[in-house]
This record gives sequence, structure tokens and C-alpha cells, in this order.
Amino acid sequence: MEDFNDQAIVSETPSSDATAETKQKKRLFARKYDKFTFENKLKSLPFVLFCIEAAFAATLLGTGFNFLSVCAIVFSMVFALFLLLQAVRGYASIWTIASFIMSDLSLLLYFFIWGAGTNAERFGYTILFTLIPIALAILVLLMPKLKKLTKQGLIASICAVLMIGVTVFYFLACSFKAKPTVESLKAGHDEYLESLKAHKDGVKRPNIFFVLMDDMGYADISMFSYLKDAQLLNSGKEPTIKTPNIDSIAEDGIFFDNFYASSPVCSPSRFGILTGRYCSRGYLDNVVFPSNVSLSPFGNTRYFNPFQFLNNVDGILGDEITIAEVLKGVGYDTALFGKWNLGDYGEYLPTNQGFNYFYGSHYVNDMTPYNFVEEKNGEYKEEFSHAEMKDQSITTQRVTEKMNPYLKQQIKNYKDSGTPFFSYYCTPWPHAPLFANTNGNGQGDTTDDTYINCIEEFDAYLGTTLDILSEVADDSIIIFTSDNGPGKEGATGALKGRKNTTFEGGHKVPMLMKVGKNVAANYGKAFETNDPVSWTNTKGEKKSGYRVTSSYMNIDIFPTLLDYMGIPLPTDRVIDGVSMLPALTNTLPANAKVKDRDGNYRALYYIKKGTVQSLQMPADINGTPYDFKYYQHVINENSAFIDQYYNNYLFNLDLDPIEGYNVSKQYADVALKLKNQLLDFRKGLQTNRRGIIK
Repeated sequence: MEDFNDQAIVSETPSSDATAETKQKKRLFARKYDKFTFENKLKSLPFVLFCIEAAFAATLLGTGFNFLSVCAIVFSMVFALFLLLQAVRGYASIWTIASFIMSDLSLLLYFFIWGAGTNAERFGYTILFTLIPIALAILVLLMPKLKKLTKQGLIASICAVLMIGVTVFYFLACSFKAKPTVESLKAGHDEYLESLKAHKDGVKRPNIFFVLMDDMGYADISMFSYLKDAQLLNSGKEPTIKTPNIDSIAEDGIFFDNFYASSPVCSPSRFGILTGRYCSRGYLDNVVFPSNVSLSPFGNTRYFNPFQFLNNVDGILGDEITIAEVLKGVGYDTALFGKWNLGDYGEYLPTNQGFNYFYGSHYVNDMTPYNFVEEKNGEYKEEFSHAEMKDQSITTQRVTEKMNPYLKQQIKNYKDSGTPFFSYYCTPWPHAPLFANTNGNGQGDTTDDTYINCIEEFDAYLGTTLDILSEVADDSIIIFTSDNGPGKEGATGALKGRKNTTFEGGHKVPMLMKVGKNVAANYGKAFETNDPVSWTNTKGEKKSGYRVTSSYMNIDIFPTLLDYMGIPLPTDRVIDGVSMLPALTNTLPANAKVKDRDGNYRALYYIKKGTVQSLQMPADINGTPYDFKYYQHVINENSAFIDQYYNNYLFNLDLDPIEGYNVSKQYADVALKLKNQLLDFRKGLQTNRRGIIK
């Protein structure tokens, strides 16, 4: 192979003849590109990179982790760029080309073996955007053999540029959907659902209407402002937010002083509601982002899921048993309206998780895309596009106008054929960005606090739905709560922390529940406690209901409903929730501490991004049980001290519900006991994360 020495050739040119020198340089440029070679400058580096790529490709195909596929595309870009830098110098390394080809082929094989979603998503983009650059790489490889082709190096450089461009576009357009790499519970899932057939007939089931707010604060309902002896609230004064229709659920019903979300963010908390299990059981430790392809600037959030869910989890796994599946299995018509946020394809779709019908968005209202769909049988069609949903002022109206007619049909079916219904209303409010349509022109009302308007508008529309439901109210159960604490706005009731923290303000949420008279008569269990409460609402009307002060969590809703209806729990997996019936049916004292199924004090675990940060658990002090909350190592919630941590902090929530005073030194034995309990639970998640019972 020739060695082109720029200095040697130029030195033969008379220095006085600038024109001749320029012509000589042009001839040199042409010779370099005409005589493209595989001269290996930096010989060892391309070979080392090839060896690294070979090991990486084997790891990608062997483990199936989809975050590695993201890295593989980046590596392809790097190899293509490396090839370009070589090509402009008139040579290339065969190891560089081999590394690029191996990287792209590993992607093709990966999505063939591990890919999920539709065939078009698995193969369409991948075949197109891997085979084209591979063909270009092979062309570069053949370049020195094409004797009659001039400017080979220039063509090789162009090929390298095209390889980079195609790979970059593939990175922007690729689908990263892959099969989960977790322990399967499918056998137990299918067996349990099959067993429900024995519980399908012969029992009159209650209708269930479940309202779930999104980021609503503990004190964001006027109900709590009416109660002069309620904790931490502006007792006896005019409520800032007026929610008479939400409040009506507590009239002759039950409200909870100490009810907690199982996560301080939405997707994991919603997982807990549906399954009765902590989010870590399903590898769902954070908010689920869209997985579909979107080329919108800064809207391509599908890269988040592969890196935050390291087992290819894109939502609630299909082998989890949801309350919708259980109720559907015993004869319910099930429907979901509003926000899902537990996955947007395949097994993760709501109608593949037990719901007969879904209308709303698979996403959060601050995500791209944010569209509305109608879904049946695992397939959906778009009702309103992202562009049409940019102004979300009429979202509540849209959902209500779709939900109310459906609810009317469910009521008709119940009266005609006795088919009970489960309607799950997951409003997107008051999650930011906030909208309200109080002035009626679809642009919201900027003259007042939008947070207040947003909730009050929701409450007004909810009133129309409750009016429809009143026709079968005596045969129904109504539940109202929130998925976690408030974000930027909203009232925590002076509790420490907000959304996305494991302090009380991030987890404690409002919880109201009402059971119809006929339901109570059918099951012989009235929902009333030995702590009756009366209040006067803003209209001057006397109202009364019942209170539960014992601490419960939203994972308890699943086992409570099944316990009430006499439906057995699954036995192949851990159900972390416990039944609230003892507290709801006057068999547990009003301020009693909750115990688990083994008769021990029950612990509530606070999990953030897969880490069990704290727990709440009763402990006896001089014969009196108190609810304590323990933090082993949690970052300070105050941004001024964001580099500082709560280490070995203990709070007595009965005496100090705002977590103001650390008592770990005063009650060192309690702190140690709760610390060991926390460590044991963490260890259990490490050894048997899915909670498989063998």
C-alpha cells in the first residue's frame, strides 16, 4: 500500500510558483480519494473497540434489557462517526466497519428476539434503519476493490455521513418496546381468574363508583373545613375550596383522618390501588412515560422508561391481578374514564387489565403526546389529538359527557338484567398544568385561582354524575380519594412535604366512602363506626357521618372490597394490603391500631423510585400504642438544605402529625425496632421482589 506524504510532494514544487503548488495539492487530494485503502493508523484502537462491541452485543442479546438497545444505537452513531473521520483521510479500518455492522445486526436480532408491540414496531423501523446503513458500510468495505471508480475516499465519506444520518433518524424514530424480563406470575393469574367463576352467580353484587383525583391535597375538600375537631385544618371557618358534591359522599358515609397513598407519585400509587400490592412488586417504581414514537422537540420521553424500569417494564404487567379483573370475573361490567398512566400498548392497556371500556388518555396531562382515545378489547382509536388537547379547559366536560351516558346504560343493564357495574373515574385534575372553563368559552378563567376553579368545576360536574347514580345509590358503594399529595399548589393541612416526597404531605390523602342501605342489608354489614361526627355545611345544613382515625393505605381497597363480597384473595402472591372491614363495620375501636393477618402491628411502607425510604408502625409506650414513623436516610425536603439528610429520624405521628420533632433519642428502642423492620422489608424485596408464594 502506498504511503502518501504531503510534505514530500509539496517540497518538490517550486516555492515561487504558487499556482503549481495549488495544482499539486489538488492532485494529492485526488490521489488520496482515488486510492482509498485500509491502511490501519491507530491499529490497536479499532480492534479494541470491535472486541468491546462484540462483548456488548452478546450482553444485549443475552440479557434482553431494552436500555442496552438505546446504548447500541448510540454506539452505531459513534462507529459511523469514527469511520467518517477515517474516510476523510483516505483510509478506513476493517474493524471499525465490522463494529458498526455488528452493532446494527445486534439491534436487528434484539428486536426480533426481545421486541414487543406490533410487528411493524418490532421490525419496520429496525429493518429499514439497520439494513440501509449496513449496506452502506459494506459498500465502503468494497471500495478499494472498485478499481474503475474514482474518488473512492470521497464516496466512502459520503457513505459514512449517510450512515450517521440514518442512524440518528433511527434513534429518533425507533420503538424501544421489549418483553419484560421479570419472574412470571401468569400461571397463578390465569388459575385465580378461572376460579372466580364459582363466585359469579347467586349473589347480588353492589355497584361500585370509584373517583380518583390526581395530585389533590389532603385538605383540598371543604368537608375537612367543616369539622371543628379535625386535625390540622382550618376548623369552623369558611372553606377556601367549596366541594359540596365530594362532601356529600361522607354524608351518612365514612371519612378517614389518616389515609395514605402507597406512593408519592401517580403510576406506582395507581398500581397499588388496582392490585393491593406495593409498586415494587410489579417493578413499577416511577411514573410511566409514553412509549410511542414522537419526533416533537423535547417530547420524545419514551427514552425514560428503558432507563428507569430496568426490566423492560412499560406499565402494569399483564400477570398482575387487578380489582377490575376480579370484578369482571364475577360478572361486573367494568369501565374506566379519564387518566390511565399505566402503559400504552399490549398487556399494559386498560382493556387488557380487566376493563371492558376505556375513554380518556393513557398519559399525564403534561406529557407529549397527550391525546384522548376510546378503547375496547385492547384496541383504541384517537378521539382528540395532542393539538386538540392543547387547551384542556373542557377536559372535565368531555369526560363527563362520555361517562354519564355510559353510566346511564350501566344502570339500565343493572335494572334489566342485574349486571353490576364498576366505574372508575380517574380525573386528570388538579395535576398541573391547570385549566378551568368557568367562563364558558374554553379558555379557562384567569380572574381567580385556577387550582380552586379547577377543583370546584370538577365538583360541579361530579354532581351531575352523582345525580344519575342516585337512582341506584342504595345498591352502590362510592369511593373517593387521591393518588398522592399536591404538587405546586394545594393544601396538605400543614403536613410536611408534598408530592414526590415520602413525608406526610406527599402520601396522606383524602378518603371518603359510602355504602348503600341495600348493600349493607344484603351483606349484613353496615358501614358505620363508633365515632359518629356531625357538622354544619356552608348552606347551614346539619350533616353527619362516621370517622376512621386508624391508619390505612390505598393498597387496602383491593382486599377490603373482596373481603366484603366474600371473594377470596389470590394465594400465589403477596397481597400487601389488609381489609379495612373491622374499622368500617364498628368491630374495631375508632382509634385502634391496625394489625396484619398474623395479628401483629401492621407496618406501612413509603417507597420512592424503588427505595423503601421510611415506614409507619405502631409501638407501645407505657402500655399505650402510638403510630411512629421512621426515616433511616432521606434527603431534606427544604431546598435550602437539599444536601442534608434525615438520618435515623423518628416521629410520633399521634402527637406530632406534622413531623416536626425527632424523638429517636428519646425512644431509641422504637427507632431500632422500626429500622430493623425497614431493613427486613428491603431484604425481602431483594430476594423475592414480586412476592411469589410457592
